[in-house]
Amino acid sequence: MRRVDILELRDDRSQAAGHLTRGATLTGYEALARTVGLDPVRMMKAAGLPIATLADKDTLVSVDSVATLLEESARESGQEAFGLLLAETRRFSNLGVLAAVLREEPTLRAALESLARYQCMQNGGLRISMDDMGQFTMVFLALRLHNHGASRQGIEMAAGITLRTLRALTHDDFDPVGFCFHHGRPQNLEVHRRVLGAPIDFSHPFNAIVCRSRDLDKTIPAADPELGHALKRWLDQQLAESKDEPLDRVRQVARMLIPSGTCSVERVAERLGTHRRTLNRQLAVVGESVSTVIEGVRGEMAQSYLTGGVRTCYEVGHLLGFASGAEFSRWFRGHFGMTASEWMAVRGLGRGHDTPDHASHDASDLAGYAK
Repeated sequence: MRRVDILELRDDRSQAAGHLTRGATLTGYEALARTVGLDPVRMMKAAGLPIATLADKDTLVSVDSVATLLEESARESGQEAFGLLLAETRRFSNLGVLAAVLREEPTLRAALESLARYQCMQNGGLRISMDDMGQFTMVFLALRLHNHGASRQGIEMAAGITLRTLRALTHDDFDPVGFCFHHGRPQNLEVHRRVLGAPIDFSHPFNAIVCRSRDLDKTIPAADPELGHALKRWLDQQLAESKDEPLDRVRQVARMLIPSGTCSVERVAERLGTHRRTLNRQLAVVGESVSTVIEGVRGEMAQSYLTGGVRTCYEVGHLLGFASGAEFSRWFRGHFGMTASEWMAVRGLGRGHDTPDHASHDASDLAGYAK
């Protein structure tokens, strides 16, 4: 047996904490939820997911929250195959740049290897690996979650999307041998048979798609390996720059929440699917806390906006989530030790449209913009 581990499949709760996925994971959710009689806004709120995720495909959200949303949607709608129904709505193009990389691979096997390598850029909680057993090759799927009981819909959705991807690459000339799912058999298999179209073994020790090894050696029509190499070099660079460390994840989430005025230690921890104490303990290793990271990111954003020179101080305050100009001014003075006017003057940036001539009037002038 030849073992080909594309990515690690460890089921480690300490590693699972805080994995993020792009909002694109929920493409089609709103329409499907309404079709099965659910209120998508209510369901999103109950799962702790921002409604904006439905429109912004690049918003980063907790994998655990998405898994909870899918499980609750299945439970409330009575549709046991909710994850597969969502997978059925997906198009190959939903993979974005990754779709272009897969399309230029010479074979399905090479495409699966790239999918396994770069999938983490789409969904940080999903891991894919392959085990070549000779006649058959197992394509393993694993979700790293806090609540392992919330993986049924997510795993089935991942299996459905992976199958649709392989079929898209071969113009529907691909059929798996079967599927293995760790969870139990549902009462109704109608959707499973329609979407997956192959025998399914439930209550299995692992989740996997069983493929004929020779089928994975099929060539992908019109593939351009040279273009594929160029795209992979770019993705490798992105992958190297996106370290999956607690500090990086907190910074990402803080940058998303700050404009809404709802950025707090509790909200950041909730979005990352972990507890504030756990998060602070992880950040303490690098001499940070959630609060210091939030303040640091807010400070960076303030400097970036003010340096741009096209926004007024009031507009900057609004972009940083402050309810009034006075509130922004108090924060700015406390963080930088001077007013926004003084900070800009020291750097020769000139006066903002609402920046007062005298520093002592900074707060009152800004507050006037909020009226």
